Amino acid sequence: MRRVLHILPHRGGGAETFIDMLEGGRYAYERAALSNSRAWYLAPPSIARGVPAVSRRARDFDVVQAHGDVAAMLALHALRARPSVWSPAGLHLLRRADGVQARAVHAGLRRVVAATSRTLCQSQAEVEDLARLAAPADRDKLVIVDNGVPLPDWPAETERARARRVLGIERDAVVALYLGQLEERKDPLTPIRAVEGIGGLTLLVAGDGPMRAAVEAHASERIRVMGHTDAAPLLRAADLFVMPSRREGQSIAVLEAMANGLAMVVSNGSGNPEAVGDAGVIVPIGDVGAWKTALAGLLAEPDERERLQRAARARAEARFSVERFRRDIEAIYDELLS
Repeated sequence: MRRVLHILPHRGGGAETFIDMLEGGRYAYERAALSNSRAWYLAPPSIARGVPAVSRRARDFDVVQAHGDVAAMLALHALRARPSVWSPAGLHLLRRADGVQARAVHAGLRRVVAATSRTLCQSQAEVEDLARLAAPADRDKLVIVDNGVPLPDWPAETERARARRVLGIERDAVVALYLGQLEERKDPLTPIRAVEGIGGLTLLVAGDGPMRAAVEAHASERIRVMGHTDAAPLLRAADLFVMPSRREGQSIAVLEAMANGLAMVVSNGSGNPEAVGDAGVIVPIGDVGAWKTALAGLLAEPDERERLQRAARARAEARFSVERFRRDIEAIYDELLS
């Protein structure tokens, strides 16, 4: 069986889920993290060890794939050693960099696109951002490959009722869910502040991160801070899903929520509108008033809520299945090795 080495900036996060979805196919996968910490100020010592170690390991694999802009630039030597692909995973460094740092990042990512055989973007926004900095001869390497997620049975009223009982949620309550890192980029406080001004709507906030204390300061009977916990029962129990992030590649949490048939309310940050299409409500980033209007509208209109739930599930079935995702990625590996 042919083998693929996946290079991660650190363990955990969306890249791990990406690889999990590929398991069980025609390729074998191994993972190599460049840092043993998500915190940038703790990362340099392990990166200094990890980069040369990964470069040596890469020679033993058929294909090398890097995840994220930082990991790809650090692992450039490994990407040049074998047929390789790169998943930008949101281009977070590129999109927040400015001034001298931006020029350095542009130059680094131009080299990454040149060194790899394919760049697997997850949105047209990523393609456009990279096309502006890539050499003209390399722009045809930029392709869009949607993520995939499992499609649970739906509707599953028995599981929904059980999840609500365990969580202590009344059968007829309307529940919104935030699922993701509690960090500035994700902007969890915007929907929290919006829900505080809406009577009759409960928000479950699941995840952990540097904004945990700020989020917990808003905890109440209707703002329930769940911490890092199993997402499956929360997805079963909820009616709505909120993703207020400033930027995404293609959020696995958003796709999981769609697969579970939740009505989607997402920010207009890059990546989110493309993911939900017409199966959700798009709200301006950080606009608490607009979020309040959107959520209150869905609370008051059960028919519209149900319409969006059906549309979300249909979009997940048509575009975001694990089987389709695995087939598309394996076809790219096959092409590189043919």
